[in-house]
Amino acid sequence: MGKDKIKFGVMADIHQDFMYRAEERLQQFIDRMNEENVDFIIQLGDFCFPYPQNKPFVAQWERFTGPKYHVLGNHDMDKCDKKTIMEYLGMERNYYSFDSGDYHFVVLDANYLLLEGSCVDYEHGNYHKHPDAISNLTEEQLEWLREDLAATNKTTILFSHQNLESPYNDFNYGIKNSDKLRAILREANEQAGFRKVIACLNGHNHLDGVKVIDDIYFIHINSMSYFYMGKDYAATRYSDEVMKAYPLLANTAPYEDALYAIVTLEPGKISIEGRESGYVGPDPVACGHRNHAGGHVVTARISDRKLLY
Repeated sequence: MGKDKIKFGVMADIHQDFMYRAEERLQQFIDRMNEENVDFIIQLGDFCFPYPQNKPFVAQWERFTGPKYHVLGNHDMDKCDKKTIMEYLGMERNYYSFDSGDYHFVVLDANYLLLEGSCVDYEHGNYHKHPDAISNLTEEQLEWLREDLAATNKTTILFSHQNLESPYNDFNYGIKNSDKLRAILREANEQAGFRKVIACLNGHNHLDGVKVIDDIYFIHINSMSYFYMGKDYAATRYSDEVMKAYPLLANTAPYEDALYAIVTLEPGKISIEGRESGYVGPDPVACGHRNHAGGHVVTARISDRKLLY
């Protein structure tokens, strides 16, 4: 028997190895999701490095009593290859799909370099060396997606780390072959005769925003932890001891509280219950940052939304 109303928890870009008190943020998320008894939880990448000292962090994630899903983020392969982090997190596949109630969900992996016509896995931070070749969905993955969408008659949502709305450039850190991806989504909706694919949710950009392309919502889920501004906007935000332990903090605008969302799906409507925080230390404007990226305003929140389809 189907279930036409479900709830799931979503978080992104917690960055356990970069950010102060990340484990406390994750604990808050898991506690809330267990209290709300959501149908599943999913994290949209940049979770942690596969270090022995991060086992307690992963154990926090495992405290959720229902189904749990991972999306690979680029930083998850900074210190290892893709197989290692997948085994560490218990992921059987790097892209896959699953059903919950009357809905179908697809997880994609755009962590591939396109080098001399061939796709190469991100591993050991190799993507830093080839900035013009990053963020690709493989042809095999795109064909799998076409077949996966054709095989379901359920309303569908896609999850990814990088955004799927438009190609990668200096202002929009999406995927290189977004045109091909969106053509597959259009085809799926046209062949179904209804809006089968209704939304794509991503992390990576550390932004809060939504765009509509081809009648599909492309939704940015903000980082649980911070917005990265860069070395030009450095500021002291914690004690000297903390700043030394987490050197990246100086170049970020950390959020005071953990950001995450509860998404409710029901016929004709997507409801997002977000969270709002403030910044630890000066906000981006006070640091001289332009306060926008990828077509969205920089903000310490995930907005509440009612999106109809």
